[in-house]
Amino acid sequence: MNRIKYWVLIIFCIAVLVSLGIDAIGGNYRWQLSPALISSLVVLISSLLLMQLKIRSNLVFPTVAGLGVLGVIASAGFTYLYPLFALPVPTGKYPVGTTSIDLVDSSRRELCDPTSRSHRELFVRVWYPASKKTGTKAPYLQDPRLFSSGRFSHLNLIKTAAIVDAPLATADAPYPVAIYSPSWSGYKTDNTFQTQELASHGFVVIGLEHPCAVPMAIYPNGRVIYSTLPAADYTSSDVAMAKFLRVAEEQIALRTRDVSFVIDRVSQIDARLQQWGASDTPPRRTLDLAKIGIFGHSFGGAVAAQSCAVDSRLKAGINMDGLLFGSAAKQGATQPFLFMNSDYPRPTAAELRSPDGSKRRSQLTDEWGFEQRERWFQQHGGYNLTLLNAAHFNFSDTPLKSHIDNGGGKISPERAMKIINAYTVAFFDRQLKGKDSPLLVGVATQSQQRQSGSPFPEAIFENHFSN
Repeated sequence: MNRIKYWVLIIFCIAVLVSLGIDAIGGNYRWQLSPALISSLVVLISSLLLMQLKIRSNLVFPTVAGLGVLGVIASAGFTYLYPLFALPVPTGKYPVGTTSIDLVDSSRRELCDPTSRSHRELFVRVWYPASKKTGTKAPYLQDPRLFSSGRFSHLNLIKTAAIVDAPLATADAPYPVAIYSPSWSGYKTDNTFQTQELASHGFVVIGLEHPCAVPMAIYPNGRVIYSTLPAADYTSSDVAMAKFLRVAEEQIALRTRDVSFVIDRVSQIDARLQQWGASDTPPRRTLDLAKIGIFGHSFGGAVAAQSCAVDSRLKAGINMDGLLFGSAAKQGATQPFLFMNSDYPRPTAAELRSPDGSKRRSQLTDEWGFEQRERWFQQHGGYNLTLLNAAHFNFSDTPLKSHIDNGGGKISPERAMKIINAYTVAFFDRQLKGKDSPLLVGVATQSQQRQSGSPFPEAIFENHFSN
C-alpha cells in the first residue's frame, strides 16, 4: 500500500516537472515557479529513497506529500500575485509597429552623469501604424537589465502587440503625433496599454523617459545613467514638502526642455519611420508636424501641461492624475486640454487643518489639484474626466503587474484601461484629426455633483468649453 502511495507522489512530481519543463522550453520559466520546482524534486527523490528503505512510519508519507502540495500551492499563489499579464488588444484598424531611436541634444550637458562630459541623450520608443501584424513581437521592457532579478523580473517575459520594425502603413500618412511623458521616476513603456491603442488608431506615439529620473536609463552603446532623483516625499514633514516642491520645479523645467527637443527632432524620427515604409511606394512624410499632442501620467501630466504652456507647436494635451507645476499651475495653457482624475473627494476645511501633519499635507496637495483645475477651466475651458473607484496608478500599466500593492483602485484594471483609451483616442481624434466624438459632449458641471455626462457609468465627464 505504501508503495502505491509513493508511486502516486512520483507520478504527481513528474507531471509537475514536465509542466515546468514545457514552460522553460517556451521561455516562460520565472521565479514564481521555483517553489513547485524545488518541492517536486525533493519529493521525487525522497519518494524513490523511501520506497527502497521501506521505512514504516505514519508521519513520513504525509510530511513528504504535504511538502509537494505546499510547493505547488506557493507557486500558484506567487503566479497569481505576480502574473504573466496580457495587455489589452489594440482596437484600431492598424496593426502596431515599434522602433527605438536615440536622440542626442548637443546643446545640453548631462549634468547628473558625473563620470563623463556627455550631452543630454534621450532614447525614445516609437509606436506607429503598421501594414503587417506578423513579425517579432516587442518585449514589454526595453532592456532586461531593468528588472534582471527580484519580484518583477518576470516582466522580461511579457510580449506586447507591437511588431519590431514592422513596415509602416503609408496609405493614410502623414499621421498626427502624440508624445508620452511618464511619472516622477517612470519608464517610457509604463503606459503601453495606451500607446499601442493610439498607434492602432492612426497616431505615431513617441514615448520618452527622462535620464536621471528613471532608476536606469540604458542606451544602445551600453551607457547606463542611474537615477539621482529623490523620492517624491511631500507628506512626511514640512521640510520634505518644501524640498519636493523645489525639485519638482527644477524637474518641470528640465523635462519640458526634453519635450521641446523631441519636437525639434520629429523630422529625424520621420526619416527613420520612412525606412519602414512599403518598398513598392516612394518615400513620403509619415508625421504631420503641424499636429502634435502630448499626454502624461502623474508628474508626466504636469510635464504635458507645462509643455503646452511653453511650446505652441503642441496642439493639445492630457494630464492623467497629476498636479501642475511651473507657469501652467496658475496660468494654464491655451491649447485644448483634458484632465483625467482618480476618484477622491475634495478635502474638507477640517481635513486641511488636521493636527496630523502627514494627513494635512496630503489633503493640501489634493486641494491644490481641485483649485488648479478650476482655475484652468475658468481661464481656458477644458475637459475633466473622473474615473470612479480608480486610484492613481489605474492610469498606467501598473495594476496589471501585481494583484497586491499595485496602486490601483476597486475598478478592474482592464475596465479602467478601456475607458481611458476611449477618451484618449476621442480627444486626440478631435483635436489632431478634426473628428468629433459623442464622448466629448459631456455636461458642464462640478464633479462633486456626480453627474456622469458619459456613456460609461464609471466615468464622470465634464465639458467646460463654453458653447
